[in-house]
Amino acid sequence: MKLRASQLGIPVSAFAIMIYLLFPVVIVVILSFSSARFLTFPPPGLSLQWYDRIIDDPEWVSSLFVSLKVGFLAMVYSTLLGVPAAFALRRYTIPMKGMVNGLIVAALITPTVIRGLSTYLYFVPLGLVDTISGLAYAHTVSGIPYVVINVLASLRSADRDLERAAIIHGASPMWAVMRITLPIISPGIMVGAIFAFVNSMQELLIALFILGGLQKPLAVKLWVGVQVAVDPRIAATSSVLIGLAILAFMCAASASRLGRARRSK
Repeated sequence: MKLRASQLGIPVSAFAIMIYLLFPVVIVVILSFSSARFLTFPPPGLSLQWYDRIIDDPEWVSSLFVSLKVGFLAMVYSTLLGVPAAFALRRYTIPMKGMVNGLIVAALITPTVIRGLSTYLYFVPLGLVDTISGLAYAHTVSGIPYVVINVLASLRSADRDLERAAIIHGASPMWAVMRITLPIISPGIMVGAIFAFVNSMQELLIALFILGGLQKPLAVKLWVGVQVAVDPRIAATSSVLIGLAILAFMCAASASRLGRARRSK
């Protein structure tokens, strides 16, 4: 009996923790379908009225498109910079490689307020404040580590002998990397890119410093809306972000399974 109790303890505890973490998310999603005119739980009925109001409000639609545009640019920039950085860290002897690796990862652990303030002070003389490209550049700094970490993991498990075989048979090193190695590690690249996109979509503090004026990303619009008046549109918009995050992580999980399937063949 004691053994069974100990065996059940871990899954029961894990399930309880999962419920505790997901409970606020579930409440927000339920409130987004409320038929009431204000936030109340439990809702008196179900309705899509708050989603309709978001679609009919040009400010909310504009904020969504700004977030998607910034997230897409940050994802592209992070991938273009992170993939070569991962190759360099994995395959070449770089002076102070440990320090370089630490500086890349430091973007994830540095307090966001410090990064936001320093980025703002750096961008002001460059004219990048209150621009979509400026916010995309700022989010790229925190998106690169996700790409580097995932691509490094893929490179460690990839068989480099295939690339060497292509070079022996006359292929140039660049051709071998582009046609052999990149397709093999593409699931890791996709996972890193998706994480960079999700990080950009949910980031608030840096967006407040860089793009908190007329063009507001969705996270800033939500923050301003909470300060002014709390209405179910905020819950509906939050549910949209939750849905995008779930979709992104499903794509990342599919890419990971694809990578494992390729390595097992």
